[in-house]
Amino acid sequence: MCLPTDALPDPVSTMRTETALLRLLKKLQSLEASRDRLCIAESVVVATQEILDARFALLHGFRATAHGYVTAPLAWAVAGDGSATTNLDHLDVEETHLAAEPLLEECALAAQGYAQAEQNGLWALAFAIGPAGAPVAVVEVHCSTPPTTALRDCVHELLSIYAEHLGLLDYAELDTLTRLHNRKTFDENFERFISMAEQAAQRRDGNVVTENAEERHCWLAVADIDKFKRINDNFGHLFGDEVLIRIADLMKKSFRNSDKLFRFGGEEFVILLRFVSAENANHVLERFRAAVEEHEFPQVGQVTCSLGYVQIDPLLTPAEILGRADEALYFCKENGRNQIQHYQELVQQGLIDAPAATPVINTDLQADIDALFD
Repeated sequence: MCLPTDALPDPVSTMRTETALLRLLKKLQSLEASRDRLCIAESVVVATQEILDARFALLHGFRATAHGYVTAPLAWAVAGDGSATTNLDHLDVEETHLAAEPLLEECALAAQGYAQAEQNGLWALAFAIGPAGAPVAVVEVHCSTPPTTALRDCVHELLSIYAEHLGLLDYAELDTLTRLHNRKTFDENFERFISMAEQAAQRRDGNVVTENAEERHCWLAVADIDKFKRINDNFGHLFGDEVLIRIADLMKKSFRNSDKLFRFGGEEFVILLRFVSAENANHVLERFRAAVEEHEFPQVGQVTCSLGYVQIDPLLTPAEILGRADEALYFCKENGRNQIQHYQELVQQGLIDAPAATPVINTDLQADIDALFD
């Protein structure tokens, strides 16, 4: 018995599917073994691009707001490169999320989490990561030809594993109340920021800086809710928790995906800003402080916060950097609260003492954190 010609499997399509499955299997082990979200994002876009033999693949951060869906580019991979590029190190502090393009919005709302359209002779595809209507990310892919169902299934499998892995990381790394990074994840992230600051300093030393060039640095800020104990005492811990949740939400809206936000327990928070100028660091921290002051908190009414911040100097120990930010925060608390203060400026103005020339070095970062925040 002979099968009709159109019922015979396409050998080229079958080969592409088998190749895609092999690529998928190779990526899964490295994907599931990693805890670094940047490395995971890079691995996902490279795998998607290779599976679909696409011209490029782009991973968007994706979320719903009162004004519709918005996106922010996170990582991308280009055909023939074999590696991915992350946009996170170079986003300006004034970067805002962009309104989602129609294809991405269609993908987010689709029950199957997938959408495609022909654009200028190419096929644009979008795959949602997360639940229909509220994905946490979307992968955009541009191909010369539309992929087969089997290839799309490979990508769906990859992205579902990626979503599950992110969920496991969130469970281990996020504060259960505010969904910010928890305290135990701080050490690793802080060391990474110090390393980035050191690399940036080396690049500046090795290049001629033009007169108008804007130097960008990494920064650490310590934030504290003013008179939080009174909120708990006067309104109860339920409303106190609501204040923490809402302030965490304001933090997420005020800072970029590339910045790291931590809850240290109680009413203390830490913010790590990545590669911004001194002027912009001050601006974005002040914007957050103002957002808290202007927000109407249920039952409680107005709440304010104070922030002390410092430029991350790779020549200092983590304990010294934390201590300087905390010293600036203490100055805020002692001088009216509801303000931000820059440690270096306070020293220059003679408002706090300059640091000792030979500081005591303590390599136990967690012990330093406990001493500062407990």
